[in-house]
Amino acid sequence: MTVQAKRTFAAALMMAVIATGAVAGAPALAADKKVASATPTAPAPGTAASVQANIPKATLGWDKLADVKEVHSMDNGLLRVRAAFGPEVQALEGKPLTIAGFIIPLEQKEKSGHFLLSAMAPSCPFCPPPGPADLMEVKTSAPIAMTNEPITLTGTLHMVGDDDNGLYYRLADATLQAGS
Repeated sequence: MTVQAKRTFAAALMMAVIATGAVAGAPALAADKKVASATPTAPAPGTAASVQANIPKATLGWDKLADVKEVHSMDNGLLRVRAAFGPEVQALEGKPLTIAGFIIPLEQKEKSGHFLLSAMAPSCPFCPPPGPADLMEVKTSAPIAMTNEPITLTGTLHMVGDDDNGLYYRLADATLQAGS
């Protein structure tokens, strides 16, 4: 089992415990019950799909980027992780993408035009840290205000499977969508 799969399983397990209220008799959250009851069919328990389904994400757009695998190799004695993109993801190269996520600032400013966008809320204590497939480097056409709330951006997607910083995606010329 890969490290990412272990983190994903641990997060799903914790979310399941919280959603069912199994933590020291704590009641289940009403919002969690709505989400669970709104899902018509659930993936089979114990499968990768069921684990992934229980991780809270700002899903708009991230589902399109899911067909990527980590390829591990040794480079001058150092472990290097690169991305191997599936054909559907490769077809998105250079095309417009609308995606929602959470800002991870790279600078300490009120507004910024360069930051990371995460599929998972960085403030969620039950979520595993985002992996390379759950992060995206963003450069906006105009600086936007930093926020802890999810935002929606539209920009041009580029794949960078061998980035020295371990990122797989970049969104260029991004603009903030109304209502974000």
